[in-house]
Amino acid sequence: TPKNLALGGGGTTYITDFNANFYNPANLLINDRARVVDIGFLSSGSFFNGVLNFEDLNDQKDNYLRYFNKFESGEFSASQAERDLIIDTHYKRDRLSSFHQARFDATTFGVNWISNNKAYSIASRTRVGSSFETGRNWYTDQLVVNDGISISNQDIVHRYQVLHEFSIGYSESVKLINGLSSRLDNFLIGIAPKFILAGPYQNIEWRNNYNQQNGSTEINRAQVFNYQSAGNLSAATQAYLSGTTANQATDMSLESFQDELTNIHGFGIGVDVGFTYLLTFGSDLSTLNSNRQRTQNSLRLSFSINDLGFVNYNDQTLYLEEMNSSSEPQNFPTIADEYFAGAPGQFLNFVDEHGDGNPFTDYSTDFKTASFSTLLPTSFNGGVLIELNRIKIMGDMSIGISNNAFNSTRLITSLGTEIRPLNFLPLRGGLQLGPGLPGSFNAGTAIETKFWDLSLAVTVSARSFTTATNWSGVGVAVLQFHL
Repeated sequence: TPKNLALGGGGTTYITDFNANFYNPANLLINDRARVVDIGFLSSGSFFNGVLNFEDLNDQKDNYLRYFNKFESGEFSASQAERDLIIDTHYKRDRLSSFHQARFDATTFGVNWISNNKAYSIASRTRVGSSFETGRNWYTDQLVVNDGISISNQDIVHRYQVLHEFSIGYSESVKLINGLSSRLDNFLIGIAPKFILAGPYQNIEWRNNYNQQNGSTEINRAQVFNYQSAGNLSAATQAYLSGTTANQATDMSLESFQDELTNIHGFGIGVDVGFTYLLTFGSDLSTLNSNRQRTQNSLRLSFSINDLGFVNYNDQTLYLEEMNSSSEPQNFPTIADEYFAGAPGQFLNFVDEHGDGNPFTDYSTDFKTASFSTLLPTSFNGGVLIELNRIKIMGDMSIGISNNAFNSTRLITSLGTEIRPLNFLPLRGGLQLGPGLPGSFNAGTAIETKFWDLSLAVTVSARSFTTATNWSGVGVAVLQFHL
């Protein structure tokens, strides 16, 4: 959402409207503004961590779109200077691989209301996630020497998923726990089960490493390859395995990004759960529920588990169980003259054009077309917020239980602050940090009247190893109404 994008990308403690279904449903009962019912439409946010970036806004916009639109030949060419820039930006200190993300989220509709000290919510969301990892030696033939071993890494991993979620949220105060403490605090619990329609899906991993002992002429190569897909991405791979060129297979099989969003290839169920401890102080008596007083001075401690559940893919499915191989090639691999950006269909074309060998054709008879299931992108999240009248300061930490299209096992830290020079005008700022990822600086604002809101946020990617700064995300909430 624009709010959590502006505040660094967390949300465990401070999202309290219907979007809390997807972050921490316990917060639905927090009354941080004067309203009983929230209704909203078309709240969206998107960001990406580009391989190459451009300071010109129009160039960066076109660059961003290439990460979501289907692969087009020639759009990812990389000159020697650009390959050198990629190495200098993403593979400093002899890093063997680099991790990148692109994501789009849109809450298409939501409503939440409070009745008899209980909160209820209904929300629908569409999200698109793409994460990929590439080895340094796609872009340079310089080897990394580690403990007397020269290493060339040409890993390439791509995870892509589209999910449409329909969620029902509920929150209440736990009286047993509250009865053991001050009346100025509340322990809130929330749960939001959801039904999921699953769109295109792809999970491909090709681990491809070469090493040579110092003083030896022998090169050892180890490969691991596994594959899962659903939808037109499967159709493209099957066409390629049947003899169609990679570029033709992609061009004929894949539809535009907008059309692919409407294609359904599976279904799933899941749940988001959360807990928040809310302690008010000073003159804030909102936990006593007297006339639904707005919370203004508080400390919040929150914990949530998001995306517990699974998705079953049963339409246009294709998968290959993990394959391992080893060999002794004569030479180290050559570099590619384009960069990998995770565009739908690019993996197939990139491997066909630049791979040292081809795992698709090596294992062409081992692919299967039966249905399969995957876990949702489960994550654990914790946060703290301090609210002092017109100032809020918050921090969040999040970690996934697996590497997937939306998150990873890397610990992500988000910090943010909100200041209101005027009651209707919040000014928000934040930053996000994660190992192996460039930091991002975020800013946003809103117009919040008694009956409606309009929000906006932007993200700037601060390249950790260069002096360049690039726009990398934007969030917009068209309108939200309060009754």
